[in-house]
Amino acid sequence: MLAAAVSLLNAGCSNGQGVRSSSPDTTSASSASATTSPSPSAEAQVSKYTQAQLAARPCAALDEHDLAALGISGRGTRESGEYGPSCHWKLAGQNVSLALDLPLSYAETMTENGRITQVPVGQHMATQAEFQGICFVFVAVHDTNHLVGTTTIPEPGEPQDTTCPAGASVAAAALTHIR
Repeated sequence: MLAAAVSLLNAGCSNGQGVRSSSPDTTSASSASATTSPSPSAEAQVSKYTQAQLAARPCAALDEHDLAALGISGRGTRESGEYGPSCHWKLAGQNVSLALDLPLSYAETMTENGRITQVPVGQHMATQAEFQGICFVFVAVHDTNHLVGTTTIPEPGEPQDTTCPAGASVAAAALTHIR
């Protein structure tokens, strides 16, 4: 099933198109992860970086506007991992970590036993896997060997129905800064 998901990721990143929701419904995980396009004047003000530049500085993937829009206070905490640095934020009772250069092998491992779905994340399609209350979202921007990914874990006692939308929202905001 992941092979089919990876094919969709490849198709989504090769043509630059994804599924877009014209009126997001915050009660649905798939539509809550969709974002609307900023106006041309707002888009011109968004700082753009290469994916490699953001991978080295993952907390820069969300600017002040993104943090405010997502309801996140603080710049995030940089963490080190096996596949390079990531950034961690708390978003509405959810712990969201963002990494910007994950290998396909990592995505395959993390989605192996999960419930896999395809969801829109910004202008891209993403593979989302839910496993024991944890949600993984993987997006191929330019190729499937360098994935943008979020891992979202709810705080104890927090609802799990907002876990995947929180990770997808962080990924969607980060994607607006990748050129």
